[in-house]
Parts: sequence; C-alpha cells; structure tokens
Amino acid sequence: MGIHQLMQFLKEKAPNCFRTLMLDYFAGRTIGCDASMAMYQFLIQTQSAGQTQIIELTDKDGNRTGHLVGLFNRTLQFLENGIKPVWVFDGKPPQLKSGELARRKKLKEEAQVKTELALEKGDMQQALLQNQRTTTITSIMKDDAIKMLRLLGCPIIIAPCEAEAQCAELCRAGKIYATATEDMDALTFRTPILLRGFNTKKEPIYEIIYDDMIKELELTYEQFVDLCILCGCDYTEKIEGIGPGTAYKLIKEFKNIEGILEHVQKVNAERVKNNQNPKYTVPSKFLYEDSRELFITPQVQKGEEIQLIWNKPDVDNLKKFLIEEKGFAESRIDNGLKRIAKKDHTGFQSRLENFFGKTTKIIHPNNSKAKGKSNKKNEQPQKSGGKKKL
Repeated sequence: MGIHQLMQFLKEKAPNCFRTLMLDYFAGRTIGCDASMAMYQFLIQTQSAGQTQIIELTDKDGNRTGHLVGLFNRTLQFLENGIKPVWVFDGKPPQLKSGELARRKKLKEEAQVKTELALEKGDMQQALLQNQRTTTITSIMKDDAIKMLRLLGCPIIIAPCEAEAQCAELCRAGKIYATATEDMDALTFRTPILLRGFNTKKEPIYEIIYDDMIKELELTYEQFVDLCILCGCDYTEKIEGIGPGTAYKLIKEFKNIEGILEHVQKVNAERVKNNQNPKYTVPSKFLYEDSRELFITPQVQKGEEIQLIWNKPDVDNLKKFLIEEKGFAESRIDNGLKRIAKKDHTGFQSRLENFFGKTTKIIHPNNSKAKGKSNKKNEQPQKSGGKKKL
C-alpha cells in the first residue's frame, strides 16, 4: 500500500518538489530499482482475457514468466538509455507488517472466488480484473528473477527487510542517484530522490526531491514520518476521521502524534458530553511508536559497505536459461541484447562496455537540465513464454 494518498497530497501541498522528466535525462545515472514492486506490475500487465479463460505467460512447467519478460525488457530499456540499474529485492518482512500481509492475503482469496464466478458467467473483463488482484510473488519467481538479472550482469541486492528502505540507504550513501518505485514510503524512509512512472516508455517520469518536499511542507523529518503514519501505512492501522489534509493541519498545530492523540481525546470527550458520536476512532492497536522507529531506523545494510559491480552478460547461460527453461524465443533474446550493443540516437553512447566495464558517467551534452523527449523510438515489449489457462 505504501502511504495512503501521499502522492496526491504532495501535488497539492508541495508541488515544487516535483519534476517531470523523460527517460534520457537519467543517462549516466545509477538507479536503485524496487524489484518486488516491478515484478507485481509486470505479472499484472502480462495477463490478458481470452474468450473463455485468463491467459498468462508461463514456462513448460506452468511457472509464470511475465515478471521475467518485464524485468528483461525494463533492464534493456535502462541500459540502452545509458542508465545502470541496481535491482533490490525485499528480504524478510518486518513483524509490524504481518497485519497488512494478512489483510492482503484475505483480499486475494476473495478475489480468487470472484475470478471463478466471473469465469462461470463468461464475464472475461471482470475475471481479468479479479485475477490480477490475486497476483502473488512466489519464491520460485523471485529466484528466477535474481538468476536472470545476474546473468544479465546487473548487481543484485537482497535487502535485510524492506527494499525501499535499502534503496533509500544506498541513495543517501551516494551509491545510487535515486530510488525507482511506485511505493511512496521510500520518501518516509528518507530517500533523497524518488522516481515514479516507469510504467510506459513515452510518458514522463516523476522525480520527487525529498529536500524540496520537506522544505515546502515546513516539517521536520520526524514530523513527516508522523504525517505518513496518520495518512495510513503498512505497519499499523490508522485513526479513522483523519485524512492527509487533516493530518497535515494537526501535525502543524500539535507537532507530533502524541500531541494529536491528546487533542483527539479532548474532541471526542466533548462530543460525547454533548450526546454526539466521537469524531475520531483510534484503533485499539495503534502502533505508531513502533512504526515510527521502523521508518527512522529501518533494518538495512549500510550503504558504504555495499559494492556495486556490473559484469558482462553471460550470454550463453542467459540464453540457455531463458530459451530452454523459460520458453523465450531465441530471436527475442538476440534482438534484445543487440539493443544495448549498438549506438543509440539520444546524444550519448550506450555500448556494453560503458555499463559492464569501468564506471563511466555519460551526460547528454545538451540535456543536463532537459525535460524534452528523446528522439529515439522505443520498441514495444513483446510477450514471450508459454500460456496458462485458468
């Protein structure tokens, strides 16, 4: 879930922390990518509705491969645009997240029932929608993704806990330029730069600058964390009756959640005294202190201890894995690798040696502050792998 409605709140209250940029702006940059979030997106995007069934990409053993198709194409897209991706995977989820994970599991079980009912009725669009809501990343999917990305030569990091927190740590340590994820809690973990919107090739990418955001909101970091907890996060239930706008006003007035809870108690007591229903509902397990600590001091590997090393793609083993084991078309793999082995047309070189040899920072000579579109025509990613009937 991330932080509920934070994106819209920031657009209204801190619009100057945003920049919209095209992909070629990030040439020469190293970007930390939230692998789990990307895998969910790709698994959903590669599902489609047939006449009587939902079609998914799978290998010969029935294991889903949509995430591999997406990660393969996204990685090549980055490399051919001069971007060096670092894929960061979630480790063990924090205990505080168990309630949220249980809630998600229940919703997926309900969606599975709705999928089957829609299939029985022949409502394929509803079946597709509900089936997408059942999407789960298995250990096999994660292992396959890690294997493929390593064969592509990309550095892989398996975070001790949350991938967004590890990306934020890498960004603060200067190891990467930005964190790429759709989860807004990367800002709560204090990533200096958050990138959102890599879902399409032609649409601009949102760059959110943490320092600009915190300055425009006129909050301390600790107050911003409390704001995010009040908006709704993955680690605790929220106070009913307080949305982002109200949370912001209350934080400005009472400074922190402790002060707000005192205010809430007084307001509710006054309303009850006047035979009115309470204005706010504080959950019985409002774990704001534990959530605050998790955001401020997350479990991460120190950035300065991490070395990011790119290697040349292991083409033979990559092809063996993707073609023989995962059912990819050989021509698709060959054409994909050619995309990063030739010169592009955006003003910089994107040859393999720039990415898998020594680190080379390549900046578009006329685009250090550019927001314009690249002239390069991007190929539409094509589906590979098998199909599975539900």
